[in-house]
Amino acid sequence: MLLAVDIGNTHIALGAHSGEAWQARWRVRTVPGKTGEEYGLLLRGLLAEAGLARESFHQAVVASVVPSLTPVFRELCRKLAGRALVVGPGVKTGLDIRVDHPSELGADLVADAVAAYARFKGNCIVVDFGTATTFTCVAAPGALVGVAIAPGVGTAARALAEHAAQLPQVPLVVPKAALGKNTLEAMQSGLVFGYVGLVRELIRRLGAELGGEAQVIATGGHAALIAPLVSEIQAVDPWLTLEGLRLIAARNP
Repeated sequence: MLLAVDIGNTHIALGAHSGEAWQARWRVRTVPGKTGEEYGLLLRGLLAEAGLARESFHQAVVASVVPSLTPVFRELCRKLAGRALVVGPGVKTGLDIRVDHPSELGADLVADAVAAYARFKGNCIVVDFGTATTFTCVAAPGALVGVAIAPGVGTAARALAEHAAQLPQVPLVVPKAALGKNTLEAMQSGLVFGYVGLVRELIRRLGAELGGEAQVIATGGHAALIAPLVSEIQAVDPWLTLEGLRLIAARNP
C-alpha cells in the first residue's frame, strides 16, 4: 500500500492507496512546530480509525512546501513504509519541466500537473485555490511550461482585516449581489466576485499562450467557493495533488 502526503501551508492531505483505489484520505491542519512524535501519533490514529494496518504500507511519497516539516514526514514515512520518496529535482515525473529554475517549482504544483495531464492528455491548466491561488500550465505532449501565482482568497481576506482598521474578518461566501449594502457584503463582493474576475482573466491569457485551447481543472480548499462561478473550469477535484503523487510514486518504484 502507498501513503501519499501533500504538506501545504494551511493543510496536510494524506491518502492511503491500495494499488487499485484510495482506501482513505484525510486533511489535517499544518502546524510547523509539531514534532515527528506528534504527527506520528496523529497518523497512527487515522490509520487505526480507517482499519489500515501499518505493516501493509510498502511505499510513501511526499510533496512539501513547508521546509521545516519535510524531514519530519520523510522520517515518519521511512519508519512506516521503509522508504520515502520526496518529490523534487531528480524525481521522475513523466513531464518535461520547462521553467527557468525547476528547483523553485513547488512539489505540489508538479503533482497537480502530473495528475491533470494524465486526465486530459492535452493542454491543461490547474487552478489550485489554497493559501496562494496558483495556475499551473501543461502543454502537449507533456511539458510543464509555466505558472502564475496570486494571493489566495482567504489570504486576501485576512490581509484586509489585518491592515485596514475598520474592515473585519468576514466569512467567505457568495454574496447575493455585487452591490454591497453594508461592510460585510461589500467585502464579500470584492473578494469573491473579484477573484472570479482574476481567475477568468488568467485562464483566458494562459489559454491563449497555450495555443488557444486548454482544459481547466480546479483543486484546493477554496475551489468549492470559486469554481462554480467560473464557467471556464471543467472539473473540480479536491484530491488532485494526491493523485499526482500516486502517479509519481508509480514512476519511481
